[in-house]
Amino acid sequence: MKIYHYTTIESLALILKNKTLLFNRLDCVDDIEEGSVMSSGINIGQYVFVSCWTESAEESIPLWKMYAGNKMGVRIGLERNMFKQYLVQNPRLGGQQAFGSMHMYIPPEELENPDYFIFPIHNIEEDFFCRKVQYVEDVNEKTRNTVIITPTGQDKVNATISFGEIGRYKHKRWSFQNETRFVITISPFNPFFSKPEEVATVALNSYMQNKIICFDKYFLHLDLTVLANIEITLSPNATEGQRVIVESLTRQYAPNGTIKPSSLGHLVKI
Repeated sequence: MKIYHYTTIESLALILKNKTLLFNRLDCVDDIEEGSVMSSGINIGQYVFVSCWTESAEESIPLWKMYAGNKMGVRIGLERNMFKQYLVQNPRLGGQQAFGSMHMYIPPEELENPDYFIFPIHNIEEDFFCRKVQYVEDVNEKTRNTVIITPTGQDKVNATISFGEIGRYKHKRWSFQNETRFVITISPFNPFFSKPEEVATVALNSYMQNKIICFDKYFLHLDLTVLANIEITLSPNATEGQRVIVESLTRQYAPNGTIKPSSLGHLVKI
């Protein structure tokens, strides 16, 4: 099943050359409301990164206008299962030896970074990773209890964070996007670099202090076979020069890809 992403020709060039897909931190996206979600004093959106797509094969005039740089844009179509998989076997994490193996979309070396931890993802069908956005009247109502802090006595508390609820809801005013998104959660600490008995305390302190992740973009590598068969739709008002640029990029980086004109080409001016 193909899904679609509206973007600029410049971004297309980087996707093809680097064979990666950009994820933006949720507090940096254009929907200010969902990016500023607070729960129990924690700005939880700063730990969630998203890449935004739509399953609608019908071209969208608003999406062309908003995300494809007016005339300098394209719509790319890729199979939903588009990410490169890595085999992780018996990893050594924070000096601790783990045993077993699994396939996941995160490069194994990322698990060894002491400053942050990317929640492992390994199945495109998981709702935690690939989500259909739900459009609601009140985003805050849906997310205000994402973080639940419960006193346990002796000046101690338990905290539960439902990361699966962040990046899931947008106000109904955005429903024209008909959005499906890929979501990555990144914590501002790596639990494997703490003593087991200290992990809960380190986690709670990191979140309660709104510890900052020092980057606002993350890139996942794409499966080369999927990328090679990319479908590219030109902007409704694409010029001949832009078509030549896209053809040149495709010829160099994705020779099996297809380029087609917009179905709106003689109907609208973007």
